[in-house]
Amino acid sequence: MTPTNGIIELRTLDEITEHYVIDPGGILTKENYSIPIRPYRLIKPDAKCQYLKKGKRCAQDHQHGYIVECKDGSQVLIGNCCALNHLGLDDEEIVGRLKGLSTIERQNVRRHRIENMLGQRMQFIERVKAALKLLRVVQGQANHFISTLPPQVVSNLVDRWKRNSLEVFWEYMIVKRAKDEKGKPYVEKNWYPHSYGKIKGLGIWLDLEEQGYTLKLYEFLRQLEGTPVKQRLSQAELDQAEATFKYVSELLVIERELNAQSKLLAEFSSPANLLLSVQLSSNKELRAKAVEAVHLLIGQPCKTSFERFVADVDQALQRQHSADGIRIAS
Repeated sequence: MTPTNGIIELRTLDEITEHYVIDPGGILTKENYSIPIRPYRLIKPDAKCQYLKKGKRCAQDHQHGYIVECKDGSQVLIGNCCALNHLGLDDEEIVGRLKGLSTIERQNVRRHRIENMLGQRMQFIERVKAALKLLRVVQGQANHFISTLPPQVVSNLVDRWKRNSLEVFWEYMIVKRAKDEKGKPYVEKNWYPHSYGKIKGLGIWLDLEEQGYTLKLYEFLRQLEGTPVKQRLSQAELDQAEATFKYVSELLVIERELNAQSKLLAEFSSPANLLLSVQLSSNKELRAKAVEAVHLLIGQPCKTSFERFVADVDQALQRQHSADGIRIAS
């Protein structure tokens, strides 16, 4: 039974006063109580209890309570505590009617929520299809990077992503030759850090298949397409529809995550960022393979041999710091 005033759920005090004529100065007693009108659950404890308790009006701020009608026809508010423990004390009929109203209210709210979601069923179907399309694009881009870069480089990227260790450090050595106080010559070797910058764009696209998004989206789509759309649903059909729409929050998460991964892949694909993958290992053969992969990804030919490219990078670091040696940071 839907409330005749058209509002499905009372969530604010303003909604109560807009749809019901509440007597703010009225006092409710067991003697002047007539019938319960409607329960409410407010977002904030804005309602004040009008039940007479211990010689004065309760006035307790509350969220959960009831609109009730007095014998003179006026309407007042009573908090749930006073309603069940004082007004309904030793009176099973009053308690039964109050609880019965609450049950009906919950059923109305639930049915309205589900039917409202059913009204958006086609929108949800289109959103799932759009998410599947975006997933295919993101998966394709991710697979392109993962299959082109050397496996050792990909493993290094995954490890750095999981550890949130994004900055790429090498070290350069400065050799100091001098004499001590006694004139004896000595050699002092010191290593200093050099940062090539942070790798951008790492994310779950490196491990996208493990997220199970494809299976989740197709399952939601299957359930949506099988959800009844007739005017009035049976209890079993309501249960089925409610179970289906529990996927909505997960759909929101997947949509948000896929959009985030799409942006991360765009960041990762910049040439300067891709070149950082050359510096993730000290193995020159692996680094040369990384150079080859990067140039394939950016669609540009390498102007030197891949080995020469690696050597030029190392020499540039040594020249920059007038270093006597370089190594990858441990």
